[in-house]
Amino acid sequence: MQNKKQFVGFPFYIFISVLLGMIAVLGLNDLWKSGATFHFVICILLFLAHIGLYWLNLYQFQSERWWVFYYFTQTLLVIALVSLPYGTNIHITLLGSALISLIAESLGLWGNTRRALYLGLFFLALLLVMLYRLVAPVDFGFALSTLLINGGFIVLFMVVLNQQLAERQKAMDLAESLESANAKLAASAAKIESLTLQNERQRMARELHDTLAQGVAGLVLQLEAVKAHLGANRAERAAAIVEQALTRARSTLAESRAAIDDLRAAPANLAEFIREKIDRFTQATGIPCEMEISVNENQLSPETMNHTLNVLGEALTNIVRHAQATKVQVKCVVQNKNLDLEIRDNGKGFDVNQNSSGHYGLLGMHERARLTGGTLAIESNASGTCIQFILGRS
Repeated sequence: MQNKKQFVGFPFYIFISVLLGMIAVLGLNDLWKSGATFHFVICILLFLAHIGLYWLNLYQFQSERWWVFYYFTQTLLVIALVSLPYGTNIHITLLGSALISLIAESLGLWGNTRRALYLGLFFLALLLVMLYRLVAPVDFGFALSTLLINGGFIVLFMVVLNQQLAERQKAMDLAESLESANAKLAASAAKIESLTLQNERQRMARELHDTLAQGVAGLVLQLEAVKAHLGANRAERAAAIVEQALTRARSTLAESRAAIDDLRAAPANLAEFIREKIDRFTQATGIPCEMEISVNENQLSPETMNHTLNVLGEALTNIVRHAQATKVQVKCVVQNKNLDLEIRDNGKGFDVNQNSSGHYGLLGMHERARLTGGTLAIESNASGTCIQFILGRS
């Protein structure tokens, strides 16, 4: 149902009232001159009822019961008005004006709908029947064509007006939909920005932990070794470790700056970087480390290689801090986009099910596995610990 606010009701009903009032004046004048007082009074009452129902329909048309009463009553009123004995032949003008007004009203209230179409066809059929009774057969074609031309213009105007109103309503609905969509997009953008910032904080936390924390931990181990050698009067060995510590400090500083600026260059040769990291571990701790490295057609992305080196670095740092191991084995096999990194030690082990809150090393390794689409498996018992980082294999 069209909202009646879309249909310019008051001007339309004023126009109908004026039109039918002028016809009523003509008819009443004829009846008064002919001395038909009874018909004169009946004509006044019928015109007042007919015009009054138009105005009532403006406010009551949403009730289904009202529809039946309204259109049935208006049909009877039109038939009665046309049947009165006017002195001049205004019957055709009254019939055409009344029925065309009812058709136009239905279009205004219901729009270009089936209900309006059915009402229009009904009143058109009534027009044909009443016109056939009012005029002679020879005049029927001319009278009908005149009414259809005049009425067709009004009906066409209402149909076009309804189409414009419908398009306007569609445009308004589309504007509301776009406004709602823009609001949802703004909310989604804010949420994405929040998640991006959160992910960036987590990434920076991992990067700083894997550079600063591991680097400083290595320096602490090397300084403890220097202290021990100096206490044993092994100055040459202590001096060598100091040089290594200086090299490591510079490297840690460079990596930290690169991580903060997000400018750290990706390793070009994964096998070489793994060997360097293990050599530094052995020199700093004195723990022997067996290496098995096989890199065949390396197609890993720079980001994946960075994650791999950081997982290895965190595992070696944990061995020094907690494992009390005397032997370490590192195995790294890379073929195409498949990676299998395994770090094994013979330390005291730990409970893999314990709460790791606050231990960012293990958390960082799991996050790196998730980010690369790989898996991280940790097995540990009293005989040692095995950490396996697998990528590209189910």
